[in-house]
Amino acid sequence: MKTLLVSENKQDWEILRRIFKNLYKDLEFLCATNKEEAFNYAASDGPFGFFIVDAEMKNADPEEISTSLIDLAGDRPFIFIGQEAFITDRIGQELYQSNEYNEKILKPLDRDDIADDIKMKVTNVLSWAKKEEFEASIQEVDPEDFIAMKIKSFFLYNVFPYDIYLEITKTQYIKILSANKPYTLSTLSNYAKKNIKFLHIKKDDQLKYLEEESIKCLKALKKATPGNTDTFIILLRSITILHQYMLSLGVTPTILTLSNIITDNIIEVSSHYKNLKDLLKVYPNLYEGIASKSLLTGLISMFICRSKGWDSITTKKKLTISSLLQDYSLPDEKLSKINYLSDPRLQDFSEEKIKQFHKHPLVVAEVSRQFTMYPDIDYIIEHHHELPNKKGFPNHPTATKITPICGVFNVAQFMAAEIDGLKFHTETIQKALRTMNRDFSSGNFKEPYTILKKALL
Repeated sequence: MKTLLVSENKQDWEILRRIFKNLYKDLEFLCATNKEEAFNYAASDGPFGFFIVDAEMKNADPEEISTSLIDLAGDRPFIFIGQEAFITDRIGQELYQSNEYNEKILKPLDRDDIADDIKMKVTNVLSWAKKEEFEASIQEVDPEDFIAMKIKSFFLYNVFPYDIYLEITKTQYIKILSANKPYTLSTLSNYAKKNIKFLHIKKDDQLKYLEEESIKCLKALKKATPGNTDTFIILLRSITILHQYMLSLGVTPTILTLSNIITDNIIEVSSHYKNLKDLLKVYPNLYEGIASKSLLTGLISMFICRSKGWDSITTKKKLTISSLLQDYSLPDEKLSKINYLSDPRLQDFSEEKIKQFHKHPLVVAEVSRQFTMYPDIDYIIEHHHELPNKKGFPNHPTATKITPICGVFNVAQFMAAEIDGLKFHTETIQKALRTMNRDFSSGNFKEPYTILKKALL
C-alpha cells in the first residue's frame, strides 16, 4: 500500500518517513511539496490508501489540495498534520467529517510520544484501506483480455456500469473507476492532462456495455425533444457508442438501426433552431473530439441545406450519416481537428498515425458501402478532405469532380473541425472563416461557404 504526504517542510518529511518506515515496513511513503507534484503522484503512482496533508503550508491551500485529491483519487481518509489552530482554521469541518476515518496529528513532530500517536492514528486509517481491499485494485493481467477505450468516452458519464482500468505496464493494470460508483470530470481531466488517451475494460464487459448502451441510446433518442439541450448529450453519447461498436464489431444490424435514428434526431434538432448562431451558443463545447465533430458537421450541413432549399430527406440523411462515419476510424481524437496534410500539428503524431490519417477517407468510404440505405455516401466520405485547388487529400481530383453535395459537406466538416471544443465567439468564427476563404471561394464550395459566412457573422 502507498501513502502520499503533501508538505513544504522537508524536516517533517524526514521525521515522518523514518517513523513510518519503522512502524509499517510494507507501506510505501511518497512526498510532494506542492499541488502539482501531488496531482502527478496521484494520477500516475497510485492507488494510495490514504493521504497526509500539512495544514501549515504557506504557498498552497491545504483544503483545496485535499478536495482536489478526492476528486482525482476518490474517497480516501486524510491525516491532517499541524498545530491545532492551523488545522481548525484551514481545514473545514465538512471536509474533516467527510470520512469517518479522517485523523489529525499535532505538531511539533519531534516530541517524545509522536511514534505512539502516529501508530494509533494510522492504524485506524489503515482499517479503512483493508476494509476496502485497496490492494486488489492493482492486478497482474493478460492484456489480451482487455480492450482499450478512449478516455473521452467517459466524459459523457458520471457513473459507469463496469470496472475500468489504467495500464501501468503491459501486464499490470490499476482499477481507477469502480462499476456503478460515481466519479467526477476532474478525475478524468487529470488523467487526460497526463496525456493518457485510453482506459481499459474487460472484453466481455465491453461487449455487454455496447449492447446495453445501444439499447439505452435507442430508447433515449426516441424520447428526445429537439429543443432540450440534453438532447445534445444524448446524441454525443449515442455517436460515441456507434463509433465504439463499429471499431469492435464492424457494421451490424444494431449499428444500422442506431445510425438511422441518430440521423433523424440530428435533422430534427437542426430544424428546431431558427439560425445556426442560436444553436452554436447552446452547444456543449466541453465534449471536444471525434463524436462532437461528427455531430457539429451534421448540424452545420443541415443549416446549409436549409439555405440552399434542399428539402429532400434522402439528401439530408446522406449528409448526416456521412458526418457520423467520416472520422470514426481515426486513432487519435486530436486528428479530427486537422484539415490539411501541411498542418504542423501532424508532427506531434507517429508515422503510423499520420499514414492512417492520410488514408482514413478511403478506409471509411469502403466501410460506408455497407450502409446500403444511404446510396453514394462513399463518394462524399472519400472526398471530404478534398479542395477545388487540389490541395486536399487523398486523391486530388479536379474541381469538376467535387459535386455540390460534397461542397456542402466539406464546408461543414471544415468549420466543425475549426470550432469543435471552443465557445461560440465572433472572433473564433472570423478566424475560422479567414482560414477557409482561400480554399472555399470557388467551384461547388463557393455557395455553401458564402451561406455559412452569412449565417455566422
